[in-house]
Amino acid sequence: MTGWSFGSRVYGSAWSTPALSALFDDVARTRRWLDLLAILAEVQGEFGVIPQESATAVAAACRDVVLDDAFFAEFEAGYRSTGHSTAGLIEAMHRRYPEVAGEWFYFGATVQDITDSWLMLALEDARAFLLADLERAIAAAARLCRKHRDTLMLGRTHGQQGLPITFGFKVAGWLVELRRHRQRFTEIAARMGIGQLCGGVGSLSSLGPRGLELQEAFCTRIGLRQPAMSWTASRDVIVEWAQFLVLATGTADRIGHEVYSLQRDEIGELGEGLSSAQIGSITMPHKRNPEISEHLGTLSRVVRANAAALAESLPHDHERDGRSWKVEWHAVPELTMAAGKALNLLATLLENLDVDVERMRRNLEASEGRVCSEAVMLALARKLGKQSAHQIMHRAAQEAAARGEPFDQAIRVNADIAARLSPQEIGELLDPSRQTGQCQLLVDRVLASEE
Repeated sequence: MTGWSFGSRVYGSAWSTPALSALFDDVARTRRWLDLLAILAEVQGEFGVIPQESATAVAAACRDVVLDDAFFAEFEAGYRSTGHSTAGLIEAMHRRYPEVAGEWFYFGATVQDITDSWLMLALEDARAFLLADLERAIAAAARLCRKHRDTLMLGRTHGQQGLPITFGFKVAGWLVELRRHRQRFTEIAARMGIGQLCGGVGSLSSLGPRGLELQEAFCTRIGLRQPAMSWTASRDVIVEWAQFLVLATGTADRIGHEVYSLQRDEIGELGEGLSSAQIGSITMPHKRNPEISEHLGTLSRVVRANAAALAESLPHDHERDGRSWKVEWHAVPELTMAAGKALNLLATLLENLDVDVERMRRNLEASEGRVCSEAVMLALARKLGKQSAHQIMHRAAQEAAARGEPFDQAIRVNADIAARLSPQEIGELLDPSRQTGQCQLLVDRVLASEE
């Protein structure tokens, strides 16, 4: 039984996408390790580090070996008995290819040479998957922004009704944040994609007198950049990847929580697009739970927790440190898969979002003019000064609430206000459509910019 998490056959889809899960699967990872070891052997043969005949045999063995249940049973047994991450792999290969290939397999490279190079390749693939879903989310947000440029709704601060805004304005805030994450994807790519082939302490001592040339050839052939320096103890780029995903999933969480809040029955302004198969509750059939929005919060927490653990890998002892490095084995795949699932769900949420324009209008009208108090106050301030205007409006609001009187009516009959503002002026000031400030122009500016 694999529980409720990433490895579960039943619940695994809650934590990752099929494409991302495949990247970190035992079979896919081991096959890619062997591909790297095949290329390493070929390069070492070309540089005379190992016999050419042996290099050819090793490469063929790495590419031909069958990764069946028996192979992984031996691989696992080797790890359990030795505690070494690749001893089982080496032994399984040696049993199958006991002569030339078995003796020269995994020659001159340390574990991190292969696993770090594999990780960079895996994260390059993951970055492409995550970026594709981020682009979907950006496109969906832009459509919502454009469609609801003028859709009036309540703006809220501290959980309370604030001032009139438009829904397009709210989405524009999401959109610019998502675009910044797209930019970060580009920026972080310049620091990722680095190979690792430096040996036990990073000195390339096992690669012969032309070790740097060999290293360059290996990195070029596997599609990574040659490192300027060994990074077995320098994990800042990996931690940066994690922190970037904290930012991206934080935005997903923020948007999801907004939908979660505005889908509440008492508000009812937004809703997740509901499929016919979706069940809100097995005991309360009337419910329409915000499943995606809630899960975005869960996934973002998984990312943040793993990123915090990964940050502990920054301080390494000397040239290599297993305590710090092994945190990555758990944290990097898990936070990458969770982030990928979050961006995938965010795109789906935005593409299918239900926007109840009429409910937004009714909720705005139910404020009975309170959300236009700033406009009336500012008009009075031009005649009395801001502090005096604020006192008049605050007192009028309290008195209206005490009497159970609609706020807009109380404003119209207030003697202090009526003495300074005409009925027409008051009517215009209490019109929410006139009090959205620069919302529409800000939407236009965001839509006009692709930055």
